Amino acid sequence: MSQRSTITSPYAPDFAELRAWLEQMAKALKFVEMIAAVIALVTRMQGINAELTKQVSGLRRKRPRSETLERLERQLLLPFLKIVKTPARRPDNDQDGTGKKPDKPSRKGKHPGRAGFPAHLERIVVVNSLTAEQRVCPLCGCDMKTLGHSMCELLDVIPAKVVVLQRLDERAACRNDDTIVSAKIPAEIVERGKLATTLIVEATADKYLEHAPIERQCLRFERCGVDVAPQTLGRSVAAHIDMLMPIAAAIHVQTRAEGLLGTDATGLPVLDRDVPDGIRTGTIWCWTNARWISFFYSAVGDSDSVRRFLGPDLARTVQCDGTSITTFIERAGGKRPGCWSHGRRGFVDAARAGDTLALEALRLIRPLFEVERKSQLEGDNAQQRKARRAAQSAPALAALRAWLDQQKAIIPPTSTLGRALGYLHRQWPRLVLFLDDGNIELTNNRRERELRKLVLGKKNWLFVGHDLGGARTAAILTIVATCVSHDVNPRAYLHLVTKLILDGWPQKKLRDLLPDRIAVSHPEVLVKSKETASSAPAATATPPPD
Repeated sequence: MSQRSTITSPYAPDFAELRAWLEQMAKALKFVEMIAAVIALVTRMQGINAELTKQVSGLRRKRPRSETLERLERQLLLPFLKIVKTPARRPDNDQDGTGKKPDKPSRKGKHPGRAGFPAHLERIVVVNSLTAEQRVCPLCGCDMKTLGHSMCELLDVIPAKVVVLQRLDERAACRNDDTIVSAKIPAEIVERGKLATTLIVEATADKYLEHAPIERQCLRFERCGVDVAPQTLGRSVAAHIDMLMPIAAAIHVQTRAEGLLGTDATGLPVLDRDVPDGIRTGTIWCWTNARWISFFYSAVGDSDSVRRFLGPDLARTVQCDGTSITTFIERAGGKRPGCWSHGRRGFVDAARAGDTLALEALRLIRPLFEVERKSQLEGDNAQQRKARRAAQSAPALAALRAWLDQQKAIIPPTSTLGRALGYLHRQWPRLVLFLDDGNIELTNNRRERELRKLVLGKKNWLFVGHDLGGARTAAILTIVATCVSHDVNPRAYLHLVTKLILDGWPQKKLRDLLPDRIAVSHPEVLVKSKETASSAPAATATPPPD
């Protein structure tokens, strides 16, 4: 092994040195050692090349690359390997193989036509009248009478405008004495501030729903002729989130309740003058339990941050990836179901690097996802899903395990394929837990999808100013994500709940402000689906102005 590691560097090989070493080994008739050392060198260089190819492709790609098996097979398609059998394409004028071009099918009577607009939207009538010249009959010259109107509908928007609210606080005095009474000043998000409640709520929604940074929103106000300092708007949004903190904490309680938990984490840049680069990386955890979603910020993404969220009850079933941070859950008596997307991704990387053997693993894994897709399409409950998995997924896992044991013994563990095999081998007990419980998902993709919204926002507003900013970000994302999960319009929810809190909503009824109950008490904040919108009564048309 010492000779193999000293032939030459796999990163910058010295070919003169390599040639001299080969001649020396050939003269000594040490062919076995020479072949083994050359194979080890080539294998190491292949792994390095695959990693560099992955990095270069990651820098060049403009959108996420598809990981479907069909696309991977087409990327590796070589005529002489015959990896995939693709049907020969006939000429455009011979689609049916008879040498004749078939008749083009007609779309008449098949296309449903243009879909109508939702019935709940307000209709504003705009009359397109004839001109005076058009009303004169070209034959006899008399005035023509209106027969009716042909109607067409166009979707339009009324742009928002910035206004100044002048609140007149009434004062009254008694005529008999000097008693003076003033109207009670309504509560505001920022007391004695210059920004009204609606503007602050819209700014909060724009930042965390539309990912518009505070500075960009101030530029929009500037184009309207209003100077709003980013510091003023930023502090107002922070005060708004502080007001909503109890709601986020109540959602955390619901997320920690009984049920299947799932989690994943991502980094959050935080400004810090005490570190050399002036910025460090905090951690935001995403937790899900049924329709409840919580984001939890921690300055350090260690196991203590997970313990702080879970509380004293650690013997839970928590689905996550293969990180070692959450292994204490298993030591406490809980379970950690794995993620088959992570188990599959290593083979995707190996296939993209040119290893055709990785395609065999992807073909063996594909039935697991097909079973889950059928279960979802047929609306299986937990018991039905468990039975389906036992009948269809278990045999696929047995075949995959046999292939894994066979290949792991012959594939170098440092290669791209070897690392994928190693991950699957180490995580196997966790990856098969989904067979025991129909509530356990096959992948951890739901948490990754929730975190994707945060990642998109980070690309726009770049960082938070301090750890408190990270906690505020986690709190507002908790509220917004839970609203979306409960089919509640998050923007309308923020306006409604903010008004209720400012009007003096009692703390003991905080549970009634969560999205599930607001959806019942205030159905107007629900997101209207196409079916609901089409069945809703039509809005009254606004008559045209005189």
